[in-house]
Amino acid sequence: MIVFAFLLFLAAKAGLVGIPLAAIVTSWFFKYAYVLFDHTVRGFDEPPTLDIQMVNPFNEQRPLAQLAILGLIWLAVYFAYLRIRLASAIVLGVVALLALPASVAVLGIEGNIFKAAYPVAWVRVIIGLGPMYLLVLGVIGGYSLLIAILAHWELWFPLQIAIFMFCILSTFSALGGALYERRHELGVETWVSPERDLELKDASELRQSHSDVTEAYGKMRAGSHIECWQQLQDWLSRRGHDLEDYRWLCDRVVSWGDPRYITRLSQDYLERLLKAKRTGEALNLVAQRLKQDPTFRPQSAATTLQIARLAAAGGGALRVARTLLADFPTRFPGDPAIRLADELARTLSA
Repeated sequence: MIVFAFLLFLAAKAGLVGIPLAAIVTSWFFKYAYVLFDHTVRGFDEPPTLDIQMVNPFNEQRPLAQLAILGLIWLAVYFAYLRIRLASAIVLGVVALLALPASVAVLGIEGNIFKAAYPVAWVRVIIGLGPMYLLVLGVIGGYSLLIAILAHWELWFPLQIAIFMFCILSTFSALGGALYERRHELGVETWVSPERDLELKDASELRQSHSDVTEAYGKMRAGSHIECWQQLQDWLSRRGHDLEDYRWLCDRVVSWGDPRYITRLSQDYLERLLKAKRTGEALNLVAQRLKQDPTFRPQSAATTLQIARLAAAGGGALRVARTLLADFPTRFPGDPAIRLADELARTLSA
């Protein structure tokens, strides 16, 4: 802004000779404004670097396109003034000015002058932004008032130019920020966003998880069962023993061919599900494991009895209850829960 303000100050002092310089700097400035808009809409935190390529008149045409749209709006207002009446021209002009930020938004996102000149596209953007559009209009109104006040103070001309440029860039940034905040409603594709960062993080973690499990599988195939099991436990520990991670790991270990791994993981997973009071998932887990491996049993007597009770009370799972209770005394000899298990088994047989 300092450099551009000084160059425009020189162009103003030079009179007619300074017109080419003023045109170049103005074009360069508005090209940068649209690039700033792009960065804000796409989710970047830092403003773009001013590029010498922006001086190229064929590099960025959106400022000229917006100027053409303003010309079309002026012609429409002038036609309304000549053919209809002054009041109609005023109303049309006010509506067009209020919708102008929507036109800038469409042109900034689409880069298509025909879409940016289409009033229906403006309405879609305004509806998509909702209250955020009023905020953008408030920002524009506030800056307009500020510029009008400063014009009466007769500040140093380069300073006035710098303030004016700041207001324009801030308006482009505010409009881009509003579109970013309403990106889901408007279907705007971003390059940086919390959900995109989360997707990239999840994808990276998934690749690492596949790598860890594949390495553990290799150790299992080599007969290093202690190291294999320790690596699986380390992986679960690093991820905080999340229940979804247990489910994901069980889905992969079940195809390893060694039932000891899926049995032990399922037993641990079952205990954590019950601790989290996710009893429905716990019952489904046991039913699934029994279907795949009829010899599967929960690790402790208390867990076995709890699942049997859930199965007995959860219609359609009586087979699970009977299976778990059938060998309960054999698996847990001398356990105080044997009496309760026998009572439940007799109830189911009655």
